[in-house]
Amino acid sequence: MKQVYTAFVGKSHWRSSGGPSRGFTLIELMVAMVVFLVVAGTAFAVFDQHINSITTQENLSGVNLELRNATAQLQMDLSAGGQNLLAGATGAPDFSAGVIIENNVPGKAATCAPNSSYGYPVPSACFDSLTIFGPQKVGCAATTTGYPPVLQLSVDKGGQSVSSGTLYGTDPTSSANNAADAACFKSGDEVLVIQFPSGSSMECAIEQYPYCMSAVTLTSGGAVSGTDIALPNSTTDAQGILSNPSGSNYEYALATTFGPSATAYLVDIGKSSSPITYQVQSNPSNSEDPQLVRCDSNGCAVLADQVIGFKVGAALWSNEANGQPDIANFFYDSSQYCTEWNGVDCDTAPTNNAPYDFSLVRAVRVSLVGRTPPRTDVNLNKFSNGFDGGPYLIQQASTVVDLRGISIGDFKD
Repeated sequence: MKQVYTAFVGKSHWRSSGGPSRGFTLIELMVAMVVFLVVAGTAFAVFDQHINSITTQENLSGVNLELRNATAQLQMDLSAGGQNLLAGATGAPDFSAGVIIENNVPGKAATCAPNSSYGYPVPSACFDSLTIFGPQKVGCAATTTGYPPVLQLSVDKGGQSVSSGTLYGTDPTSSANNAADAACFKSGDEVLVIQFPSGSSMECAIEQYPYCMSAVTLTSGGAVSGTDIALPNSTTDAQGILSNPSGSNYEYALATTFGPSATAYLVDIGKSSSPITYQVQSNPSNSEDPQLVRCDSNGCAVLADQVIGFKVGAALWSNEANGQPDIANFFYDSSQYCTEWNGVDCDTAPTNNAPYDFSLVRAVRVSLVGRTPPRTDVNLNKFSNGFDGGPYLIQQASTVVDLRGISIGDFKD
């Protein structure tokens, strides 16, 4: 009998000892997904909050850094503005260089409040400005410093007149230096004429002051004329040094003639582009970004963005408010400067008899307020700062610079 073997080919069927095999149920998968989403959502929320916090700190650090850099630049420029304008002229009294401050006083000019979009009005009545001027270093070969020499008004020309079209000066050390000196006075330079009395005060254009001053602009370079240096000029004051912001001239301008009765000096302070000016302007590409700019002969450079406060105070000669804190001794209205001359007591009865007189300024206090950019930080959407109520953080920086304490004496004492 023949045997037949049959092979079965197919799946093997395995059976566990615990029963039939099974996977995750739909409910289990849904629970796992919910747990995962909760954990992931929490992690992303923490990460997003951390990013926002970093953004806030970076914005605030940027404001702080800009204010610090701007303050440092102001300190350097103001320190240079305290130099003795007549240094090098034998026998000349101390006379300080100029820091002209223009205060825009709330209540006297346009509104100071920000508009609804948190873009401050520019130019704003709340933003002050200041101009720093002094002798211009032009590489003059006649002096070791490179600054043009200080000339003394020539006595042999008698009573000279500012309106005559030509002033005559001479080297106070020796007229033999006149040829070299004359080459330092260039067409377009502005020259200050500073006159001092033989006594305690003198008659200027209107009344008595401790000095008289005027300014002219050279129409051609200096030239030797006999024993003198001729300086052809016009009486146009290109820099506005002797004019207050309203356009009127200072009251202590020179009288019609001057010369033998008092000592006068001629100081070249360079061309009209040489002063340094600090002011707040609007960013041309963003009207909500008031910028602090520093302008000089090379143009304007932005020192800080988002500036919402720039105030400049001046401590004047002998005008301390008795019993008041130091800040009370700073004037924040340059149109109300007061001088102690002619019996005026600035402590008890300050009068508007020396507006914008830069020579009265002994020290300068500058305060800067900056902010983080509006509407760029979600953490601050419901925030309101205590300075102006805006949804941004603010930083403040200030500096006080004594212009006269180191380099110049109290010539008005």
